[in-house]
Formats: sequence, structure tokens, C-alpha cells
Amino acid sequence: MKKTALWKDAWRAIAGNGKRFAAMLVIVAVGVMMLGGLNTIAKDIRAGLDEFFDSTSMHDVAIISTLGFDDDDIAALQQVNGVAKVSGEHTASVTTTIDGKQSSATVTTLNNQGVEQPYLKDGRLPKSAHEIAVTEQYLNDSDKALGDTLTFTPDDSLTSTAATSTSGTFADGEYTIVGTVINPNDIVNPSGPLALVSGAKTVYPMFVAEKALNNAESPYTSVVVAVSGAKALNTYENDYLNTVDDAVSNIESIQAEREQARTDAVHQAALDKAMASIDAQKAKIEALPDGLPAKTAAEQKIAEAETQAKNAVDAMPKAKWIISDRSAVTSYEDVKTQTEMIARLGTMFPVLFLIIALLVSLTAITRMIEEDRGLIGTYKALGYTRHEIMLKYVVYAAAACLFGGLIGDVLGLIGLPFAFTRKIITNMYVLPNYPLLVDWRLALGGILLFVIIITGAAMAACTGSLRLEPAELMRPKAPKAGKTIVLQRIGFIWNHLSFLGKVTARNLFRYKSRALMVIIGVLGCTALMTAGFGMGSSALTLMPRQHSEIAPYDVMAVTSAANHEKAQSDLDKDSDVESTLPLQLGSVTLAPAQEGGSAGNTADDAKLTAQLMVIPDGKSTDGYINLQTTDGSPIELKFADDGVIVTANAARKLALAAGSSVNLTDQMANTADATVHEIAQYYTGNLVVMSQSTYEQMFDADYAPNADLINVKGDDDAQIAFADDLAEQSEYLSVTSSAKQERDFSKSFRLFFIMIGFIVVMAAILAVVVLYTLASTNISERERELATIKVLGFRKREVHGYVNKEMLLLSAIGIVIGMPCGRALLGFLVSQLDLPGMNIVPNVLWFCYAGAAALALAFTLLVSLATNRALDRIDMVGALKSPE
Repeated sequence: MKKTALWKDAWRAIAGNGKRFAAMLVIVAVGVMMLGGLNTIAKDIRAGLDEFFDSTSMHDVAIISTLGFDDDDIAALQQVNGVAKVSGEHTASVTTTIDGKQSSATVTTLNNQGVEQPYLKDGRLPKSAHEIAVTEQYLNDSDKALGDTLTFTPDDSLTSTAATSTSGTFADGEYTIVGTVINPNDIVNPSGPLALVSGAKTVYPMFVAEKALNNAESPYTSVVVAVSGAKALNTYENDYLNTVDDAVSNIESIQAEREQARTDAVHQAALDKAMASIDAQKAKIEALPDGLPAKTAAEQKIAEAETQAKNAVDAMPKAKWIISDRSAVTSYEDVKTQTEMIARLGTMFPVLFLIIALLVSLTAITRMIEEDRGLIGTYKALGYTRHEIMLKYVVYAAAACLFGGLIGDVLGLIGLPFAFTRKIITNMYVLPNYPLLVDWRLALGGILLFVIIITGAAMAACTGSLRLEPAELMRPKAPKAGKTIVLQRIGFIWNHLSFLGKVTARNLFRYKSRALMVIIGVLGCTALMTAGFGMGSSALTLMPRQHSEIAPYDVMAVTSAANHEKAQSDLDKDSDVESTLPLQLGSVTLAPAQEGGSAGNTADDAKLTAQLMVIPDGKSTDGYINLQTTDGSPIELKFADDGVIVTANAARKLALAAGSSVNLTDQMANTADATVHEIAQYYTGNLVVMSQSTYEQMFDADYAPNADLINVKGDDDAQIAFADDLAEQSEYLSVTSSAKQERDFSKSFRLFFIMIGFIVVMAAILAVVVLYTLASTNISERERELATIKVLGFRKREVHGYVNKEMLLLSAIGIVIGMPCGRALLGFLVSQLDLPGMNIVPNVLWFCYAGAAALALAFTLLVSLATNRALDRIDMVGALKSPE
């Protein structure tokens, strides 16, 4: 009977204190939702990429060589322990015409081993010599469809000293488009924010059958490897990484031998070709009669030619392998960093709501115990133990956590991932699907965490009252004794306060704990919204700040090296052009230099692709690129020959600082070590800047300008129109307008708008729940006092002001403190964000503070309006009756 009565009383407590129960339930639901949801989103995205890689048989290891590969290399790699499949690929850089403009593309053969196949979206893969598969982006940009044809020509944008010509790799003529595919090496949405941030020129991937090769015996340009057992593992888990590491180590064991064998084969082939001509000349000379002076002179020339041929062959470059795993694929690393960021936020935000839930539960349970003092005393007098009496409040708190946790799990494990991954991430990537994973350990763990903390708080709140004797509990608790507050001692302020002002001041000091909780609740709400709005302003001003502070040029135009001279001449004559800066643009892969002077090949090596900008000697970058440190100090381009400038985002990713050594690998696999002269501020993209003399010394290559930074006369519209006209000319591979880039960037960046909305909603829930709980508790505690002033003749508005003035004043204090706290929170959030190619610098504009303060005040007023009804319903007679 005793147990039954206690359980009935426990469940009645939930119905009788529904508002407090709802407040605890909502806070717990939000905390569990964020804990489970954000971590689930991270797992869903990674699982989506893993499924995509499995469906395309994405390489586990890729190898490129400066001299290519032959069938002997393929056979040797196939024998390596841990290697399942090996396939050679032929790839060529080409140009094609899209809407009358030259555009860059890469053509790759489909291999017969099924390794690294493009994902087929529509149509079929090429089978015959003149069939080709392209991406959806190419079809959209070119207004072509399946069944149409295209042509391409070898790209001569690389200098002859730095590259081997791709002329003749594939058969000439028209190619019929038979399929639409997704390139597994690049899943970035071309119209999304990541593509716009990078600012890189568009390169269209295309795929053909091996029958399209002009020479089936030509060396492979790269090799892709599938590792045994790796496909069954998650591509981001340690067991996968360890499996690939072991395979890479085994491949490295044959690297030196195969590099030498390939070097010898290529050198011998070149020597044989040279000697074939020399031998033919020898045969003619030997046919001449002996003793002729001409024969002697000819023999001397032949001997010299032999020596020169051998010396030329000896001077040829040696084969060098560059072995990389999936971490070298930009999309793979992007997803890794973003999911780590989301998971970090999924740990940080629930901690905030756990603290708030703890405060709310302590307030609710403490007030319930105060209201139940007489009942608790009666239970004790009837012989109930402390643990039995405590059961009511533990059940109350545990029920709020369990029901709130279940709602939070539904929203967090299903609702939030569905909305986020399908509405947000699809704007960034072109993955065909994302699995919806439900981690029951995380679901139950989140609920259990809140249950333990909140029920523990409930038990702690009960302990003090349960120590008292029944007689003391059955008597009303004596009100707090009045005290002289500090403000009373400041006469020139206290004497000028109205009666209600003095009452408000005394009540604020009288209920210190409740005042502190209101301040903390509003502070947290204001800080969250300030950080949210600041995140938006920081992100959306990235591109404008980039172009106003760092890169003030109006247009960047890229040509091939061969066409640059003509393009430059036309620009010099153009009346719309204010000034130009010719330079060389390219791409490099950065990695921290290892001991011994080169970058390591292990899977743990951090690597990053960046744009290379080579500035001609003697040219000033003023008005085009303002190189400056992160604290705003200008950087001079004149420094040591082996020094380069690296931008802040790349430096942070690779843990570089001024004076660090960095390894650079260019597009043709030439590598060099350099010293980081300075870290430069740069907001969007990754950039490496060096002088012409540094480039020529470092890579032993001639400087070949292939781009211009252009300043144009006129406003933004004129600049965009100029860039569009320039893009129509066949010499240009890529033309980018800074003004258009800014407009497109702001349009496409929905991610931050949704993040802001999400943070504001969370802040609103936090503020409303905390304020409403505390306001309700305040009214219930002071019901006798409020009934007294109503009996004394206070009107409704005066009674409302009597209570609401305290809430508004405390909220104002919370708002004032919350705004700088929000700025600090934004700094912390930015430090946790790791978006690819973006260096987000906190930039909280005045309207961010104003918006956060206005909304926090609006939430306070909303709660005040809601609690005014409770003030109006106070029963004066019932409240003033003697407790006895």
C-alpha cells in the first residue's frame, strides 16, 4: 500500500507541475537531439562517401611517375603483398570548345580491371574508339545532351621544358557522348560554395575506352591500386587506414628497383633511337674508301655525335614515383575535416544545454520541494524513509529525461540528419545518396547522460529538506530576513528611486540565485545569437574582404602559355583596361618537408593542393595582390631564393610557420623543398606565391606567363561585362570576374543562413524555457506578496510592472554581458570550423549585436506577456489565508 501511494503521488506530480515538466523535457530533448543528430550527420556523410567509393571501386593507392609506367611495372606491383588489383591509366590534358570558348578538360581511359570507374548517372560507359562519357556540369555548360558529339585537342598550356607533350595520345575526330558520370576524384558541386571559394578554373573530366588510344603500347601515365580487404572497411576508420599503410609500405619496398628499371628502359630506348640514326651514318661512312680525309672527318663527327647522344641520355630525368592514398583526393579530405567539425559541435552544444537543463531542473525540483514541505513532513511522520520520499522527485526528473530523450532521439537521429544531409550537404557535394545510420549506443548514451545528471540534481535538491524533522517541515518556512542592500548606502541614487524602483532593487538582492540564473539564461541566449549572426557576417563578408583587402584586381584571365603573348598584346591595346599584371599560374601540392629533405609518402602525411602564383621579377603586385601577414603587416616579395609565401589556411592545415620547410610538387611531379618566408592573410582558397627567380631556381624550369590580373575601368557591371567579352575569345581558358564571384558566392552560401537559423532557434528555446521557468517559479514563491499588493489597490499594469521590471532589468544585464561572450564564442566556433579553402576570420558587425540584443529582449517580453496571465489569476483570498 505504501509503495502504491508513493507511485500514485509521483505520477500526480507530473500532471500537477506540467509547465515545469515541459520545460525540463524541452531542454533535454534539444540537448539529446544535438548530441545524437550532429554526430549522426557526421557518420552519414562519411558513410555516403564510403558507399560511393565502394560503388566506383575507388583506388586505395595511386602512383604517378615522371617517366610513366610499362607492363613490367604493373606486373611487379601485382605481386606485392596486400595488393588485390593494379591497373594502368592513360590521362591527357586537353582543351575543348564550350559555347565558343576554350575550356580545359582531362581525358582518362577506362581500365579493364574495374578499378576507379566513374559513377554512371545516365546512359552507358564508352565501349568503342570514338565514344566518351562526360559530367553533368559539362552538359549544362555546353548545352549538349547524350548522343551529341564533341572534339578536343591536346593542351599546350604547359611549357615544353616542364612537360611531355600529350599530342597524339587519343585518336582525333569527333566523340559521341554516350553517358553522364560523376568523377570519383572530384565530388564537389560545381555550383556550390566550395567551388566558388576555391576560385580554380573549371576542368571537365571525360572518360573514353582504351580503344581510343592512338598507341596501345604507350606508357601509362598513372597506376591505381586496390588493396586486399580494404573495400569491406570504412574508408575513414583506423583499420582501413592501417591496411592501406601496410600495402603502401610493401609498394615502397619495390619502388627504388622499379624506378631504376624504368629509367634504364626509357634511357635505353632513347639511346637506341639516337644510335639507330648514327649507325646508319656509320654504314655510309664505312662504304667510303680508306684514307680519304673526308672519311676521317666524318668518323670524328660520328664519334662526337655518339658522345653527345650518350651525354644527352644521361642528362634525361630519372623515373620517380609519387605514391599517395585517398588523403591526396581533395574531396576525401574535405569530407573528413567537415565531419570532424560537425562532430566537435555535436559535443560542444549538448554540454551547454546539459548545463541549462541542470539549472532548470534544480529550480523546478527545489520549488516543488518547497511547496511540498508539509507533505514531506507528513510522509516522514508516517514512517516513510528518505529514499521512499525522494522517489517522487526522482521519478519526476527521470520521466522528463526519458520522454525528452526519446523525442530528442527521433529528431536527432532521423529528422536532423535527413534535413541536413539532404538539404545542405547536397548543395556542397554531388554524391548520389547518403545512408541514414542510427547508432543505438549514441541514442541510449545521450538519454542516460541526461538521466544521470538530472536525477542526481533532483536527489541533491531533496537532501536538505529530508534531513529536517517532521515538525519543522510541517510548519511554514520562515521568510528571509530583510537586509540593507548596497544600493541603500548610496544615498544620491537610492533617494531618487520610486517606491517600485526600491522594491525592485531589494528583490533583486533578496533572490540572488534566481537573479543569477536569469542573467545566465539570457547571457547564453544572447551569446548564441551573437555568435550565429557573427558567423553569418564573417562568412558572407569573406569574398568582399578578399577582394577589397587582399586581392583588389577586377579580373583574372588564364590562357595557355603559347597564347599568352597575343592575349597580352590585345589587353595592352584595350581602352577598357586600366592596368595588367602578367604572371604564371599553376597548381602545387604542399606537404611538410620530412627529414632528409623531401615529403614522406606515408598515409599520415598531410597534403594540400594550392594555386601557385609566380610573380615576374621587378614587378610590383600593388593594386593586384596585397600580401600581408595575419596582423596586417605588409610582406615584401624580395627575399631569399628558396623562400615562398604560404597563405594562412594552408599554413594552419599543415602546421607551418615562418621559417618552416615545405615540400612542393608541381603538376608534372617535379618536387622541391622551400622555406616559408611568411604566412599571408588570405580568406578564400589556398595560395603559394614566389618570385620568378625563385621558381626558375627551385624547379629548374623557364618562367612562362599564362595569366593576367586585370584592373578594368567602370563599375561592377562593367567589369562583369568585360570578363564575359574576354571569355568569348578563343585564347582564354578561364576568365574570372571578382564582382561576379562575390555575387555568386553570397547566393550559393545557404549553409550559413541555415546554420544561423538553427542557432537562433536553439537560442530562442533556451531563453524561453529558462525565463518562463524562472518567472513561473518567481510568481509561485511570491504569491502571498503579490496578493497583498493587489489587495492594497495596485492595478493590473502596476502588478505586471512590479514583477516584469525585475525580469527586464536582469535580462538587460544578461544581454550586455552576453554580447562580448558571444564574440568570444564565435572565436571558439571559428577555431573549430575547418572548411576547405576557407579562412574564416571573426567579423561581427554592429547589426549582429543589435539583432541579438533585440531578439533576446523580445523573448523576455514574450515570456513576460505569458506570465502576466498567471499574475491576473492569483486568488487573493486563498493566497492570504493562514497556512494553519
